[in-house]
Amino acid sequence: MNIGKAVKTLRLKKGMTQQELADELNVSSQTISRWETSATYPDITLLPHLARCFHVSIDELLSDGEDKMMIKSQHLLVREWRERDAEALFELKQTSGEYFLAYADSHTAVGILELIKIWKSYQEMFAVVLEETGKLIGVVGLVDVGRYKAYRELEVHLCDEYYQDELLTELCSLILDYGFGTLDLQVIFALCAPSELVLQHVLENVGFLYEGTLRRFGRDGSDRQRYSMIQADYSAK
Repeated sequence: MNIGKAVKTLRLKKGMTQQELADELNVSSQTISRWETSATYPDITLLPHLARCFHVSIDELLSDGEDKMMIKSQHLLVREWRERDAEALFELKQTSGEYFLAYADSHTAVGILELIKIWKSYQEMFAVVLEETGKLIGVVGLVDVGRYKAYRELEVHLCDEYYQDELLTELCSLILDYGFGTLDLQVIFALCAPSELVLQHVLENVGFLYEGTLRRFGRDGSDRQRYSMIQADYSAK
């Protein structure tokens, strides 16, 4: 644990000076400087106040203030979930259509928070954020479906406002690079409803092979179309 590094990282993310943070905590700027250089450490009684100041949990504060998983493209950032994302994700679900997180039937932000906690524990589903604004716009993941270690299902969920060919293509390309490059996966497959024409077009454009229709495979008894890509396909691109 390097709490000094966390304080500095989170302070800079929030755009605060050492003096501004010191004023929030009723300490001196020299105290903040000593924390950030690990010369001393914050008193344990200050941790809740620090966490509130940065709008993070104490666990996030003690994890160096950095996400273990963070990948970027031109317009998008994919990162770990934070508990404060629950309200934003709940709003996205309320304002998006039937295909956005269709399996998540939580009708409250508390229910969405419980889902986020599950995602955080499995480290398979991540937040999708606009790089320029920091706005949460969706969810993406590579989910272990229990076949073998290097075999994952791609899940892509962008809210209606940003559900467009260009961003979906950028997101799929980014997560494929992560899956095949960083995780060394052998197979990534994706399922979509027959009516999800934009997603089908994007999957084919980034190199997925259409395998066929799984009849009555959806949780609602509807058909699903299956696409897949193997490591050799990715390497040949």
